[in-house]
Amino acid sequence: MKKLSIIGVLVAASLGSPAAALAAPGGPGGFGNAQDTINALQAQGFNVQLNGAAVYPLSGCKVIGIEGMHDSNIDSNGAIIDRTKFTTVYVDISCKGG
Repeated sequence: MKKLSIIGVLVAASLGSPAAALAAPGGPGGFGNAQDTINALQAQGFNVQLNGAAVYPLSGCKVIGIEGMHDSNIDSNGAIIDRTKFTTVYVDISCKGG
């Protein structure tokens, strides 16, 4: 699966799409901290699964990729089409000590 690039996140942010809420581009992965990214995705109705060894608090972890944003229930702007369907995205994280 393709991973969102920093350019995709910046373009999405400028368009105001749901992908814009993937936290301000920051850290080495370009997505910001894991907790902010997870909170934003969950607020949009996504079920979030983590890939990587989680060390809490997740705010100390960085997001290195997001997978699953090209699901049949997600439109071209990154928004969920039918909120009654279970839509999962996978957040790849990297944590110090984990």
